[in-house]
Amino acid sequence: MELDEDLIGQFARMGARIEGQPGAAAPEAFEVMLANGDAIAAWLAVETQWRVVVAPAALIWLGLDYPAVDVVLRRTQFADPDAVFRDLQVMEGSALEVFGEKSG
Repeated sequence: MELDEDLIGQFARMGARIEGQPGAAAPEAFEVMLANGDAIAAWLAVETQWRVVVAPAALIWLGLDYPAVDVVLRRTQFADPDAVFRDLQVMEGSALEVFGEKSG
């Protein structure tokens, strides 16, 4: 993956600055603040649990399948599963915005 203005802007909106210029290779790894570790772990654990409608010319992303998310949160020993769920909802909302931009 190459860096482009959009990717650099996404990092900037999250308060992160990435080294490099557009066209350079994107970083293979990045740091996650310890306070966000559970949310990231949960996000990766539910990354296949999206509800999607297949339309003739597009995919319509509806959001995460909350019963499946609940199973992940119950089976994974997070210190505060309610806080992790709220974090997932924030990430879900941002992802849906991006998905909407790409399908519109």
